[in-house]
Amino acid sequence: WTQAPSASPLETVVRQSPGSLLEQPILTTEATGLESQPAGNANTRESPLTDQEIPAAAKEAIKDPNPLKRSLAFAKLLESMTPENAALIEEQLRELGAEGDQWRLFRYAWGAIDGEGALASAANIENERSRSRAKSAAVSGWASANPTEAIAWMNAVEAGEDKDRLQEGLVSGLADNNITTATNYVLKLADEGNRRAADLLADVASEQLRNRGVDVSARWSEQLPDGPLKGAAMDRVANAYVDKDPAAAAAWAERYAETDYGARIIEEVGDEWAERQPAEAVSWLDTLPDGKGKQEGMESALGEWARRDPTAASDYLTKMPDSSNKDAAISGFVSRVAWEDPNAAIAWAETIGQESQRTEALIDAGRAFVRRDRDAAMAWLESSGLPAQAQEKVLESRRDRRG
Repeated sequence: WTQAPSASPLETVVRQSPGSLLEQPILTTEATGLESQPAGNANTRESPLTDQEIPAAAKEAIKDPNPLKRSLAFAKLLESMTPENAALIEEQLRELGAEGDQWRLFRYAWGAIDGEGALASAANIENERSRSRAKSAAVSGWASANPTEAIAWMNAVEAGEDKDRLQEGLVSGLADNNITTATNYVLKLADEGNRRAADLLADVASEQLRNRGVDVSARWSEQLPDGPLKGAAMDRVANAYVDKDPAAAAAWAERYAETDYGARIIEEVGDEWAERQPAEAVSWLDTLPDGKGKQEGMESALGEWARRDPTAASDYLTKMPDSSNKDAAISGFVSRVAWEDPNAAIAWAETIGQESQRTEALIDAGRAFVRRDRDAAMAWLESSGLPAQAQEKVLESRRDRRG
């Protein structure tokens, strides 16, 4: 392989329409089994702990040497929480040195029984990062127990960096309560032009997968309005689908191969399948109609194949007819091989027909070359024929690129 090649609005899923995304309901929760999963009130004990009992219970929850006893005690402590004693429990947890996930669960539980109180307490935390996390967990708990109130509160929050994290928490809590409610909320955000809607819907997809599995999640994603958000959700489902059954995932994804949003689904299936069975994944991609999805899938799959068996991947590329698909496949191959054999990667990159794609592949290979053997790389760069701007990119440090 080192040789160069020879040559209710909140109770229904909605349909895309010429106007608002929320105009026409097409799917009820009963139609797909997406029933409500109410979190309810966290205080389910008949006799909550008294103020005198809380310190001992908190100590067991945080300090008991047995991890199982700690977990059980912490669960009981949260079950005993009320709006009246939540501040006392918070004080005990702070004195005993509660840590990350314990604080997250505490804020979530408090939010579920008293959203405004939990948020008011979180707002008093001095550390900005800890305060933001605490508020997000609190609003998540609130949304899990009382979606209407939590959404109304969020609608009144002014734009800012903190609102992004709060919105993540809200959507997570809505999904804990009812997937359909969470879905509609995110679709409404998209209709309003929210730039993070696709990422939020992917988070809803993750929650759907966790609760209901691949089959129900696939049906849910299919009912979403066509467009980028649907692609984001189906992309997340595709990742889990390949784990379960790569061939079935491929057959499912193939139905969307010629849609604009389907490109990322094809790429995801190709990439994930290639991690396990690269030859099979590439053979499947080769049967698809030409398009963005096929090209991106080939690029990802050949990268994975090069990682597992660069010789077999190289042999496959040699036999491919010249095309945009081959150019994409070579790009993926080069990105992986460059760190092991930059000379071979450069030789392959130079065969890419599309100029801009060839330049990008040479930049990738050149960066790897510089890190592996700077003197040899500089000698190559002088005679590479790359434009000055591309040569500058080859020499950029990772810090420069992040900047």
